[in-house]
Amino acid sequence: MVEPYLNQCEVKADGHWLVVSLVEASTRFVAAEKRCPACHGRLTMPGTFTWTETRRFAHHRKHDGCPLLPKIYCGTPSLHPNAVE
Repeated sequence: MVEPYLNQCEVKADGHWLVVSLVEASTRFVAAEKRCPACHGRLTMPGTFTWTETRRFAHHRKHDGCPLLPKIYCGTPSLHPNAVE
């Protein structure tokens, strides 16, 4: 498995999941379904974006098995209980 980065997410396009940057997800794939590349949990991209603002994602519902959530991560990676497939 490729190590996920905080500046990437997965978007569903043409029935397939693609790994894209958060900039691309917030511009080119605005209406596409988004999921976490680590745990496959549903993501949202809060905020309004300007060219100088850093993009970020937020889990729709957090869980302790996602290594991209260091404050609550339990140390053992696992799929989200409501993983988007």
